[in-house]
Amino acid sequence: MYLVFDIGGTAIKYAYLNEEGTILERHEFLSNSLHTLPEFIECLSRIYHEGKHKVEGIALACPGVIDAQKGKILVISAYPYLNEVCLTEELSKACDGIKVTLENDGKCAGLAEAWIGNASAYQDSIVVVFGTGIGGAIIKNKAVHHGGHRLAGEISTIISDYDAAKNKFITWADTSSTKALCQITANRLNLPVSEVNGYFIFEKAEQNDPIVLDILNQFYIDVAVQLYNLQYMYDPEIICLGGGISKQPRVLEGVQKALEHIYNETKKQLLIPKVTTCKYYNDANLIGALYHFKQIR
Repeated sequence: MYLVFDIGGTAIKYAYLNEEGTILERHEFLSNSLHTLPEFIECLSRIYHEGKHKVEGIALACPGVIDAQKGKILVISAYPYLNEVCLTEELSKACDGIKVTLENDGKCAGLAEAWIGNASAYQDSIVVVFGTGIGGAIIKNKAVHHGGHRLAGEISTIISDYDAAKNKFITWADTSSTKALCQITANRLNLPVSEVNGYFIFEKAEQNDPIVLDILNQFYIDVAVQLYNLQYMYDPEIICLGGGISKQPRVLEGVQKALEHIYNETKKQLLIPKVTTCKYYNDANLIGALYHFKQIR
């Protein structure tokens, strides 16, 4: 049995998982009452000490730039008092010296798919998660590829275009994140962006709204272009798409058609990336954090 925490920007999930990654019990609480490192450690350690289950270790998934090998948070905006903190060491000291591991939450999502998700049959995979930005994890030989500066998989910042009129470089997140898709749709329909979300967009698509269908077709092309780039940079066996909008069947269908279009337009000289959706969504960080724990114990 393992105790696993998924540290989010405004809430912290925790669950007890067995050796196979099955969640046996789960909880969640708001974290806005935690303002200092001692408060943070006391909160998590109290859960460990008061829990009714005997656990073999604690695994953490956390946003920000993480040195997973050292168990240290290098940069985190949601909890600034955790910057440059070796969280695994601090929490272990407060929990009877038990082993504690730490990994970036986006990387954990990738590990979940690699372990028991839709990339489990492959050694090399990439997970792309659409949300406020675009998260990603590069998995090589079933382990996270972090890169020399721990930035591998930070695909939000891929430069996709240059707007000469505005002298602005356009990132992939600027065109293809869920946030960007909502902003583009709001602009085209002359609506406040507060009235537009993923459900609204795909409801309009089901109604065959021509403007929304045009926006989505461009979205599929933008995504497909970058998936081709990722394919030829890392050569994964499979790419899994995650985030709320990827649950919409027309997203995978649209991206696959766009990939075929690129393939045909390049005279079939390129490999068509194998793309599917993620198996896990809300639980991905918890499951992946445990797999990371198991890999380094």
